[in-house]
Amino acid sequence: MKLSYDQIKALQKQTADELHVSDPAPILQALNLDFQPIGNDSYKLKVRSENHASAYITIRQGVWKFKDFGGTNASGTIENVVMEATGRDYKSALQFCLDTLHIRNRLEEAIHHNKIDHSLSQEEQERIQAMKEQNNQREKSLPVSRVLDTKEISSYAPAVEYLASRGIHKIPPQFKLINGEYYTKDGEAKKAFGVGILTQREGADIHFLRRSIGGLKSMSFRNKDISLFLDENSKKVAIFESKMDYAAAYQQIDLSQVNVIIANTTSNAHKIAEFLKEKEYEHITFFNQNDQAGIEFLNTIVQEANIQQYSSLLYKEDEQGKDVNDLVFGNEEIYARLNTYGVRQQQQMPSIENERN
Repeated sequence: MKLSYDQIKALQKQTADELHVSDPAPILQALNLDFQPIGNDSYKLKVRSENHASAYITIRQGVWKFKDFGGTNASGTIENVVMEATGRDYKSALQFCLDTLHIRNRLEEAIHHNKIDHSLSQEEQERIQAMKEQNNQREKSLPVSRVLDTKEISSYAPAVEYLASRGIHKIPPQFKLINGEYYTKDGEAKKAFGVGILTQREGADIHFLRRSIGGLKSMSFRNKDISLFLDENSKKVAIFESKMDYAAAYQQIDLSQVNVIIANTTSNAHKIAEFLKEKEYEHITFFNQNDQAGIEFLNTIVQEANIQQYSSLLYKEDEQGKDVNDLVFGNEEIYARLNTYGVRQQQQMPSIENERN
């Protein structure tokens, strides 16, 4: 029996729909990968030999999505995890997933068993929809950490003093003293607080005032997400990698009528690109950091959001590794450092000296 192109695509979609709403944990176990749950809707995992997990598979709109922030920078679904971990081709990786989760390969059944009726039964449709709805609930459920409350920084002198020690005397209105709760590996609830900003999906990104926790100087509550401080009447947008970069720029530049986007981690470049695709901003400025991660962060957003023109900071030859914070603390005028690029002038982090030559 010969299948039409539309029939083949329909069968492939039916199989993929069920696979992509299924919890991938059994597949990660079968691959013998080092993985850990993050909250209720994500797993972090290692797909290569590395000290820290740099890949995640997370529920997004009811479907499990994969992103590797190290190595190949691959993305996709659970089949891509198998391909990255084993070197298999897509067809083999797909079958491995289906066999592990005991899901029917509807296209193979149609080809090899001459099944006439390939459509999903009412019961199957309801089961897959129920799984997707359960995933949506998992995505919205209580995470591994959460924000408890926020207060004005001016109400706590040590917070004001800490920011002043970083050269931040004019405190942005979005900066708050944030109290949160997180859980240890043993399930014990712990409290943490610091200065920081709220993020999407009721999260926050904070910087500790006095001491670190587990060697960390900062912490995210809920998933590490971007922060958006928007002005619907403005066509200008300023993009920062971190909240401290934003606070530093705020000392010199009036950002009150500018749409501000803070990544809170360079791995959120894709989220920023997705956000920008849906907007019609005319002036986009990157307050970039002068390191390889900063270059990749900027270039990823420019490419994925199809930005035709933007501005970004120029650094001097001896300023490798510097950021906005360093420039402001050193009394450099960051507005004078901004340079405009067209899409064909892909940013390679030129220095001021090179630009003049």
